[in-house]
Amino acid sequence: MMVELGPQSARASRAIREAYRPHLDLLVLDRYDDLTGALWNGGLAPLPHDPLRFNVVPRVTGASPIGEKDLEHQVSYIAARPATIGALLEVASRVTSGPVEVTSLVRHTEYQGALRATNVNATTTVPMHTMGLAFDIALVNTPLETVHEIRDVLLQMRNAGEILFIGERKQLVFHVVPHPSRLGHFTEIYAAAFGAAPASNRPQVVAVGPGTTAGRPNAAVSAEVISVLPSPEFVGDWWAATHDGTDLTVQVAPVLIPAPEPEPSAPVAPRAPWAVLPMLLLSAALAGGAWRAITRAYAPAVLFEPAGPTPVAFRHIS
Repeated sequence: MMVELGPQSARASRAIREAYRPHLDLLVLDRYDDLTGALWNGGLAPLPHDPLRFNVVPRVTGASPIGEKDLEHQVSYIAARPATIGALLEVASRVTSGPVEVTSLVRHTEYQGALRATNVNATTTVPMHTMGLAFDIALVNTPLETVHEIRDVLLQMRNAGEILFIGERKQLVFHVVPHPSRLGHFTEIYAAAFGAAPASNRPQVVAVGPGTTAGRPNAAVSAEVISVLPSPEFVGDWWAATHDGTDLTVQVAPVLIPAPEPEPSAPVAPRAPWAVLPMLLLSAALAGGAWRAITRAYAPAVLFEPAGPTPVAFRHIS
């Protein structure tokens, strides 16, 4: 089967390199800290605790389990980009003869280097696992009927322009990558399956003033943008854009808590000039921090959206 798939695997390999190489520096996870940071801010999404409900079985024991080079932190490697998880769910939902066993999801560059000693397929110019944009489906220990069905599903999805996949002969796995044009679609599948965006650790910035003077709020908030996450409907547009930093649009909707109204007997000072002060302070801080966010060391953990509705995550500083 793998020999028969050889020509299409070679074409898929070239297509993957051409499509994703320009985004390698932005998305690659170099160290374990980058991986855990991406899990924290929503750049990566874990598999559900009950993956069999979705016809998926991650290999966590036995030969070549997920995270085999770092089993102490194995749970961190049972994750990928939300779009990648969405693609996996879609593949698994079309397979009816048995569950889909997954042997690899996200890795980081240092892990990839350690894996090269035992896995020749880990040597590649565009390592998709370190970008969180690939998953491997095992064929060993899978019934032949299910193997053929998985192959047929992958071919159907490839022909529909939804995925790219490679049949790896030495490891006997299907290496699957979502097509760039379908990242938004698969992100929506993930959101529909789990009911919420993956960045569950994003706090809101709420300005609460220590007091008021003559009815005027005197709160001051400093905030730093730490991630800009694309709305699912705009992910495909992002991949087709030039990715110039000047194209980035950040929409901010700060939540302001109004100052208490003065007692009825007290004179009310004019508030119009001051009512917008917290918003102005917050907007100024965000304007200076948005570009810095793009160049932060952990920025590759997040997909960026140049335009359109964009949810923004903040970290409270003071």
